[in-house]
Amino acid sequence: MANSDRLGVDVIINDLKNNPSCVHGPTVLFERFLGNGHSRKFYSCSTCRDRRDCGFFHLADGKITSCKRELWARLVIEAAPILSHQERFKIWKTVKRLPASDRSYCSSCSSLLKKSDMSDHGSCAVISPISDEQLSHPSTILVPKESSKFEAQYLFATSSVSVIVGMLQNLNTSRVLCIGAPRVHEAIASSPHLNMSSLMMDIDDRYCSFFSPKQFIQYNMFNHHFFEGETAKNTYEHFISVDENLVIVTDPPFGGRMELLAHNLKQIQDDWRRSRGLDSHRELPGPKGMKNGSAVRVFVNLPQSMFPLPEESYHLCKVCDRWVSINNQHCDKCNGCMSKDGRTYKHCDGCNKCVKPSWVHCSDCSRCQPHDHRCQEAGSALTCHMCGHSGHKRMDCPKRKLGCTLSDDESKRKRRKRNKNTLPLSLEDERMRRKTNKNTLPLSLEDERMRRKTNKNTLPLSLEDERMRRKTNKNTLPLSLEDERMRRKTNKNTLPLSLEDERKRNMEIFSQLT
Repeated sequence: MANSDRLGVDVIINDLKNNPSCVHGPTVLFERFLGNGHSRKFYSCSTCRDRRDCGFFHLADGKITSCKRELWARLVIEAAPILSHQERFKIWKTVKRLPASDRSYCSSCSSLLKKSDMSDHGSCAVISPISDEQLSHPSTILVPKESSKFEAQYLFATSSVSVIVGMLQNLNTSRVLCIGAPRVHEAIASSPHLNMSSLMMDIDDRYCSFFSPKQFIQYNMFNHHFFEGETAKNTYEHFISVDENLVIVTDPPFGGRMELLAHNLKQIQDDWRRSRGLDSHRELPGPKGMKNGSAVRVFVNLPQSMFPLPEESYHLCKVCDRWVSINNQHCDKCNGCMSKDGRTYKHCDGCNKCVKPSWVHCSDCSRCQPHDHRCQEAGSALTCHMCGHSGHKRMDCPKRKLGCTLSDDESKRKRRKRNKNTLPLSLEDERMRRKTNKNTLPLSLEDERMRRKTNKNTLPLSLEDERMRRKTNKNTLPLSLEDERMRRKTNKNTLPLSLEDERKRNMEIFSQLT
């Protein structure tokens, strides 16, 4: 392993409402697995996979103080836009009444502008003029966000939008809930003749400047968070509760945690049932390095065979009873159309599954690999990211079933390190601590009083403690005869502890002289 200390990270689905919140809504509880067989649980942002995009991090067993809560709440307030959704849409209405030449959009400030406002944006990236088509299709002027670990945006091509809208028409759909998929929403919202109503929910708040609060809701699909609070949530609940045909079209970002998306989709099941995904492999502009595009799946609530796709690029597999890419051939051994990118996969008897057409079976690796791969290369073997051992994947890991966590001893050490003034966990722990460090300071004044009451002949914990004790009680007796002898031997010129002690000392000196 490249890093034996840190393995993979798993999502723990719980009641997100009780989790601390970052600027993107309630955080998610994650569990990182370590090479020593233990794990650590922590709260982090549900959306951002890079701390540079959202730096929220809190250990699950760490104390949440009032200062932290105030800090998190202040960050959420500071991240909120200056204008509300309703105020931003009022600007759209004003700009809509102007001629195209007097309309502008500032990409730097994410705001629509009148011609008279242009002087305040001299150093910004401004788009002008803005046509009616662009006002109703803002994805054509909004610069796609490119953070691959946050909200990278890859938009549907016009042909893909036409296919999806055509399928919705064939189903006599009256309502469409777009979770992402802005171009599908734009096509429906700008076409009254379709007799469809669409509600778009997306985390990109720039769309607040182009759609009313009844058409767009700023929403986090990974934690079911509504940024506008109860007002937006009520709009969403009303839209999905109407007793009409409802279809959900979702366009989740690449690399997002599908466990969270699936969990949040289940929260809509009372009003809309999702059955199976549609295999439509229309090629989209993918991130750098992707050669064969990426599969797009539209989640619907009817059998897949009812959604015909263009026959020049797709065909209906009668065995699978669904439309697939024209090059995706059915495999009798796998009992399915197994291609994931539209190419024709080939079946490997050694692997007992279909693989990419360019791969070859390697006897040394015991599985199919690219023809130019390096055998026994780091990471080439099937390795579990939870325990670090080879031979199985995360879902089959025995440690996952047992629920590996920090041992009790390690948890105690972690807590002691974070809080040096903590009380002893038990009497045995305290004895061990004192045995290890004889000169340790008392844990608290109350602990020291109890200790002294229990053992009157105890030795002083430190020189400073002894000085403080003597200052408090000038006439105190020596702790023991042996202690006094040791003290006198160390400091021959020490002052007597009391008048009686001094008399005894003088008598001893006199007897020695005589």
